[in-house]
Amino acid sequence: MKLAHDDLSQHGRNQGQATSSPSPLWRAAALIAGIVFAGALFGHLTRPLGFLSTFWPANALLMGLMVRNPGWARPHGWAGAAIGYLTADFAMGGGLGITLWLTAGNLTDAGIGYLLFQRIADTDRRLERPQSLLFLLLIAFAAAAAAAIVGSGCLAVYFGQTPLQAFEFFLTSEFSSNLVVLPMVLTAPRLADLAKQLRAHVRPGSWRLKAALPGIALLASILLATTTGGSSAIAIPVPAILWCALSYGVFPTALLTFGLGLWQSTVLLSALTPGTAEYAAALTSHRFGVALFSLGPIMVAAINAARARLLEELDLAANQDVLTRILTRRAFLLRSEAMLARNLAEGSPVALLMLDVDRFKLINDEYGHAVGDEVLVSLAEQISGLLRRSDLFGRIGGEEFAILVSGLTQPATLALAERLRDGCARLRVAIGRAEPLALTVSIGVVWGTGGPASSLQHLLKQADDALYRAKRAGRDRVVDETLQAA
Repeated sequence: MKLAHDDLSQHGRNQGQATSSPSPLWRAAALIAGIVFAGALFGHLTRPLGFLSTFWPANALLMGLMVRNPGWARPHGWAGAAIGYLTADFAMGGGLGITLWLTAGNLTDAGIGYLLFQRIADTDRRLERPQSLLFLLLIAFAAAAAAAIVGSGCLAVYFGQTPLQAFEFFLTSEFSSNLVVLPMVLTAPRLADLAKQLRAHVRPGSWRLKAALPGIALLASILLATTTGGSSAIAIPVPAILWCALSYGVFPTALLTFGLGLWQSTVLLSALTPGTAEYAAALTSHRFGVALFSLGPIMVAAINAARARLLEELDLAANQDVLTRILTRRAFLLRSEAMLARNLAEGSPVALLMLDVDRFKLINDEYGHAVGDEVLVSLAEQISGLLRRSDLFGRIGGEEFAILVSGLTQPATLALAERLRDGCARLRVAIGRAEPLALTVSIGVVWGTGGPASSLQHLLKQADDALYRAKRAGRDRVVDETLQAA
């Protein structure tokens, strides 16, 4: 499904470009047919013998993929979906009449849901706000109701149910499947984005059992509920899934909630005996419970994610330079004090680099402040790309920057300073139709070796002195204060 999603996303981005080369229509239709076929076949294979499916993910999968990739919501896409439904039903021995009728209901569920999702904001389609879950609830119910109106009649004709029983059966089946499956599809990241997230959060040696505890607790609670059984089994995993929602992001929570909903809609329902007088009422009640249950963890995860984004924005506003997006002077000094104290206490070497753009005033005077700002932005990006994640990089004046590094030997630090100088010298800043602007920087380096001489203020003064020695020596060079003092 994820590979399909990536291809679909690319097609959706290209839908309005007549000169682009999107995937051939047959390939799109075949891919949708395959996804729908797999989802429908799963529903058939998990149904009680002689009865309709208790969990039918195909419609929600189709709806979610169409919402994520509007370029597929065209006749060929819907035709591919119809082929997927029909093929799965005929493979399981379905008759022509009931297969066509149920397929009409299935397509209605996905189609109405897709149209309603187009009426809300893109951020709500991605479930990025807590209130997005309200839209999801209403759309899932409206689509399920429309599908029940179209398809429930076949249950009365072919299975002998009363019109009300047939409508309830169809409605609750689609409603619960929509709310269990849709959040996972709507919040799924592209594979490239998922890989970046994993690289950012799961580095060698950083994995700990603590991060996996919520998931382990959820699995244990599911095993306990399966063993215990009874009407309370559906509620046993509640604390664990809420713990997951507070610990993980929206998509991981949606993925775990999908697994939980799948278990609730298959394993737990196997305890009910089809054909008994109480079966229909118990099934309806159980499905409504599963549907509404699935919203809780995702709502918690969405609220937690919104809170995290707000805190991140506040942190950026307080600590990030508006122009260059690196640390402000205040943030750099505060974090450097802490880093300096920690590393000197551990006996780890620390170096401070002071960097200044050569002849920056002339750049502003000749090309204007807009070009001067572009120079600073480009310079900050260039330097950031050459530093480690642990290095501190801040703008402490107009065109003056400071970098605090630790754990490097003196030769390694000087080599880093030379790479920074050379990288900046290679940089070219576009200035309209004129020749791109070349620039150079001067760098002063100083070492912290412990004692009063290693206070941050003292190091800043020494680095500043080394920087101005570099300026007086002709600019575009690195000066080590220690070597100069010797």
